[in-house]
Amino acid sequence: MKPTKILDLPNDGLNMAADGQCLYIRCKREMLRVDLAEMRVAARTTVFKKDGKARGVSVCEKFIILTDFCDLHVLRKNDLQVEGVYRLGADASSDLGGVRFDARKAYIGVRNGKMAVMDIETHVVAMHEIAGASFWDHCVVGSRIFAGTVKGELIEIDAGDMRVARKTELHKKNIYSVLLCEGKIYTVSQDATLKIVDAASFETVHTAKKAVRGMARILGTYENDLVVFDSGQISLWDAASLQKRARFEFPAGAYGKGAALHGDRLYGSDFQNVYVTELG
Repeated sequence: MKPTKILDLPNDGLNMAADGQCLYIRCKREMLRVDLAEMRVAARTTVFKKDGKARGVSVCEKFIILTDFCDLHVLRKNDLQVEGVYRLGADASSDLGGVRFDARKAYIGVRNGKMAVMDIETHVVAMHEIAGASFWDHCVVGSRIFAGTVKGELIEIDAGDMRVARKTELHKKNIYSVLLCEGKIYTVSQDATLKIVDAASFETVHTAKKAVRGMARILGTYENDLVVFDSGQISLWDAASLQKRARFEFPAGAYGKGAALHGDRLYGSDFQNVYVTELG
């Protein structure tokens, strides 16, 4: 699965997200929208005044949300204009993590076990104390949020009252990535294992030991496979049994932040270009 270069884009490490017919790229101080049909930059705007490394990008139906250390930037998807900038943290003890969505709200991880919940339309934010440990990643499905902590705990949170409903000590420490799909919760952690947890029973049903080598990230699923980025490579795992199906080299930036899975296409970047490969 050799990657094909689609954009010449020197960068300091990208953040990417794909949605509909567009690829959204945070490159240096700019936000870009790439038309996937024509493989060209259709719009771009300068968002940041200074360079920065602690940044992330997520998209929902109407907005692009960028995290920058303690700040949250909300951009309109149609024209990339900034609608608001919100300081949710104070310093390195309360900087921002990943952003996930349901139909009405954005759920933002905050260091040391907090989660900020923002109404997507009004941008009103409420802060909630969830756990005594920071979240690496979380996912939102229906009325439930599933989060993985630096202590290796998997936590289920009620999205209505933001209270912890269940938790389990799933890994030794540092759950890097969490995904829920068809009743199964997939996790990957610093103990080098992939796991499948049954969402109904909260019991582990499959484990793949020595599956990863570094700070891995689950990119999503394609057909019957789980797609994982790890140490400059993509690995495909049977989504039912966690049997390894394939592994290949693929550029995806630091910790897989410069990668996005969209349908059967996988987008990635090094520090010079943006690439695509087809999984099908």
